[in-house]
Amino acid sequence: MFRRDIEGLRALAVGFVIFFHAKFLGLTGGFIGVDVFFVVSGFLITSLLITEHSSRGKISLKNFYARRARRLLPASALVIALTALASRIWLEPLRLKDIGTDAVASGGFFANILFGVRSTDYLQAGQPPSPFQHFWSLSVEEQFYIVWPALLMLLLWRSRDRHTRAIVTVSILSVASLALCIWQTTQSQPWAFFGLHTRAWELGIGALVALCWKYVEQLPNNFRAVIGWLGLFAIVVSGLTITEKMAFPGKLALLPVVATALVLMAGQHAHWGPQQILSLQPLQWIGARSYSIYLWHWPVLIIAESHAARALTVTERLIAIAASVIAASLSHHFLENPVRHSVSLQAKPRLALMAGAVLIVLSVGVGFVLRSSTVALSTDVIADAPIAIASTTTSTPAPVVSTDSTVAPVEPTTSLVTIPEGPPPSIVNPTAPIEAVIAGVLTDEVPANLQPSLRGATGDKPEIYDNGCHVNLISIEPKICEYGDTTSDFTVALYGDSHAAQWFPALNQIAIDHQWRLIILTKMGCTAIDLITANSLVGPTYPGCRPWREKVLERFVAENVRVVLITNSNRLTDPSTGQPFADSIVKAGYATLIPQLQSMGINPVVITDTPYPGTDVPICLSKAIKNVGSCAVTRDKGIRANRQQTSVDVAVENNAQYLDVSHWVCTIDTCPVITGNILMYRDSHHLTTTYVQFLTPLIDAAISPYVDGVKSRISAS
Repeated sequence: MFRRDIEGLRALAVGFVIFFHAKFLGLTGGFIGVDVFFVVSGFLITSLLITEHSSRGKISLKNFYARRARRLLPASALVIALTALASRIWLEPLRLKDIGTDAVASGGFFANILFGVRSTDYLQAGQPPSPFQHFWSLSVEEQFYIVWPALLMLLLWRSRDRHTRAIVTVSILSVASLALCIWQTTQSQPWAFFGLHTRAWELGIGALVALCWKYVEQLPNNFRAVIGWLGLFAIVVSGLTITEKMAFPGKLALLPVVATALVLMAGQHAHWGPQQILSLQPLQWIGARSYSIYLWHWPVLIIAESHAARALTVTERLIAIAASVIAASLSHHFLENPVRHSVSLQAKPRLALMAGAVLIVLSVGVGFVLRSSTVALSTDVIADAPIAIASTTTSTPAPVVSTDSTVAPVEPTTSLVTIPEGPPPSIVNPTAPIEAVIAGVLTDEVPANLQPSLRGATGDKPEIYDNGCHVNLISIEPKICEYGDTTSDFTVALYGDSHAAQWFPALNQIAIDHQWRLIILTKMGCTAIDLITANSLVGPTYPGCRPWREKVLERFVAENVRVVLITNSNRLTDPSTGQPFADSIVKAGYATLIPQLQSMGINPVVITDTPYPGTDVPICLSKAIKNVGSCAVTRDKGIRANRQQTSVDVAVENNAQYLDVSHWVCTIDTCPVITGNILMYRDSHHLTTTYVQFLTPLIDAAISPYVDGVKSRISAS
């Protein structure tokens, strides 16, 4: 079934997607091009099946799947193979295992499920995008194709009113899917975005237009022209006004979906309808190659940017798009069309199905090969690196970690931490970087005995992640986990998000040594201060954070907490703007929380945030074995000094304590990623447990005098 207006719609859709991914033309909602594709696919597939049923009295599943195999699999198999090869050559070795998994999922038509899981995985947040990520939409369509022909065949089975039955059934299923989509968007936006169950209604709308076509054709041509223009206008408006920060798909997806249905209903016969534009030859050329262009553009952009280790310039992005179009044109001419129009494959559907099965196996196999290659690659590269021994430039010894991952004790000096005299004890912050950090700046090569290893870095996290004490994104109930000296009647709480949780290994040991009961009240991505923040893992906002926070304050009273150690990420994003919160708003949050805690008889200690290196450190180092400094970040970029100072200022203004940890992770101008043979970061912004353990004596010397002073005053009263 060929319609010039549909070919033009395809061109418009793929153009929106490409220019959105390339960050051109202000197309903040260019991703709605995928929604256009879904509606068009539902319409075309259903139209073809209905036509076949009308002419033959039945639907041949064998012929249908053979046609799909000839149309889709040759190009996708080629792109998967070449993308895997390019990733092996140009991307960071540590990413190849995940990318290989992505290739397997893409070749096996479950990429949407994989990316749905990954996008809601807090521990994988902030990782670079996969060069296979665009295969999610193809997986949705393929899953739909598996189910829909058989369902339609059943709906059209021997019944006088079978057509009506099909319309009613598809309408009910589409409404149900839309309801799920709207609900899921409020609960877990990534799953709403990637799921077949939340996208099926978009394909269903296209199917309904096809099922109702005999009624559509009875509409006046002028009316159809009007709704066609309205639909085309609404598609453009969607692309220009919808943004990633909005609750999409949800209700918002109705605009591009219904708009696309209106354009389809207009048809191509209204004299002054939108087909006048959609039939233009450039759009026809692009539309004919839209599938190939969609396949090629994303890996070209992603691999180019990842290899460059920076954002591409405008010229580079234009070159990448041009390269994608050229590659698409070549594969369209020399591979897709010959296979699609092969007389032998058309005459022998079974042969086409066998060829398709072979391509699927090869595509999945490429992924497994890429996964296995990363094992040898990562091991070999890291093993070749010499042991780095930090030089001694100050009175604090450099860290040395043995092969059994134990950290040699470090004795802090009075030049770093000064314990004041007289009541009440107060925290005095270090004024100079520790030697380990200075040595880290001078490190050129990744040590062979790096602890944790680059491949083991992700798992070098506090145990409270594994036992549920660090509360997940969904739960709003604080989980009281007791650590330290659980028999003590003096309770200290660790409160905040994952940047608070990262300090647990040190604080637990300190609590044991000083006989404090330590309770953990941390939640993934949830700040201690009362702000409604953006959270892409669950939706545009984080609905579960505020209720959890309110319950935590109640637990402080119930648990008789005397000292609260508070810290948060200082990269807080305002969901209404998509930009960082103004310093004044963050300061107001602390200005509310600290006096509130003090009024409850609780002594707050504010710990400043740690740097953001700006890249996933283990991944970066896997490609920079002999150039460690390329993965470091300047102090100005790593630490948002103004934002950091806001929490400090509020603490001082309210006679509360604070601990500035900057000098334990940065020099005056650089924040390194390795100290001695210790890897400092397990991802793009969390310290490794190994490094936190190394810092334990310094943290102990800084906070224990104050906390023990509070304990002594309570005991004496």
